[in-house]
Amino acid sequence: MFRSIRSLLLGILCASLLIDAIAVYVLRDVDQNQIGHWNEAFTGLCVESILFSLIIVGPVWLLTFLGLRLFHLKNHFPRAMLALLLGIGATVIQYPLELATRKLLPKLTEFFLGSYLIATIVLCTVVLLYDSFRRRREGAESLSPSV
Repeated sequence: MFRSIRSLLLGILCASLLIDAIAVYVLRDVDQNQIGHWNEAFTGLCVESILFSLIIVGPVWLLTFLGLRLFHLKNHFPRAMLALLLGIGATVIQYPLELATRKLLPKLTEFFLGSYLIATIVLCTVVLLYDSFRRRREGAESLSPSV
């Protein structure tokens, strides 16, 4: 379980560092007052990325832990590689959607970010629990006698 959550955190952080660098240094997507202060803008985005990752990983860990206990999946933990890919995917999808929302519907940007956080937490938890169920079922099938 700890490996999966650590992989989720690392996936989010690594992908967000790359996305932040592209946003600041390539796309120049910064606030008006930070134009020309690229390193400060990058530092601010890195801090936001750390908060983003903690806001996602904390509840995902708690909900997955409770789900594993509730469904009696104590010995069937989700795979670390799956969690890593979830973290990368959550970050890579977030930035283009947020950019499009800011350009097309600027009044809904805050609503989008809040909704995205909630949806990401729920989706990551569901996928990790589903993987645990699948691993338990695979383990049960390998133990059943063949006819």
